[in-house]
Amino acid sequence: MAENNNNGNSNGLAVHVREVSKTFGAGETRIQALKGVDFDARKGEMLMVVGPSGCGKTTLLSVIAGTLQFDGGEIDVFGTPLHGLKQREITEFRKRTVGFIFQQFNLIPTISLLENVSVPLLINGVRRSVAEKKSRDLLEQLGLGGRENDLPLLLSGGQQQRVAIARALVHDPKLVICDEPTSALDKDTGAKIMESLRAVARHPERCVIVVTHDNRVFKYADRMTEMEDGRVHKVHETYGHYQQNEGT
Repeated sequence: MAENNNNGNSNGLAVHVREVSKTFGAGETRIQALKGVDFDARKGEMLMVVGPSGCGKTTLLSVIAGTLQFDGGEIDVFGTPLHGLKQREITEFRKRTVGFIFQQFNLIPTISLLENVSVPLLINGVRRSVAEKKSRDLLEQLGLGGRENDLPLLLSGGQQQRVAIARALVHDPKLVICDEPTSALDKDTGAKIMESLRAVARHPERCVIVVTHDNRVFKYADRMTEMEDGRVHKVHETYGHYQQNEGT
């Protein structure tokens, strides 16, 4: 049974998930990835989701982000009930509300950093001149000023991840989803990336959710949600609480 992590103020919730289920396949190949999951994430926090491979972490993030349909239950993200939307409406919600940061950066190798960061704005119909100005400013803020015209392969892993962060933030999403954002990086670079993400999460109308196996970055979490066998197993209000439960 998951601990109740609702602080009593429903207006403080960024994500509210109740009894969500998701199954892949059929017959003998049927796998129930989510088994009636209850999950909350708060505004202004960085929440980490941890657990063994195959426990449902990435599936949970995918249904919250609207990239994967779920079978049953309810999901509300910043006041938008995903369970009540048509697929076209979910796509529009995702374009406006969600930013993604991936383990392997997922930058387009044949276009410049500026063009990579501008993509979400262009998809949302923003004029190219406006999109490029905002993208240039964001790259500058993340320490990549003067590199706008470089191709991604000219950058280090940490620099590419900063470009990925800029791309995720350029359209001012309320929800930022991070799937193993530091596991391909060394310790020092990973720490810098997590400091950047913590700063992002401090916005009072934003939430950052990180799925990770990288125990080097657990200390950056405001709270930790532990998954096991398709369910939320425990919610730890602090990293220290998680350590105590792990016996470390």
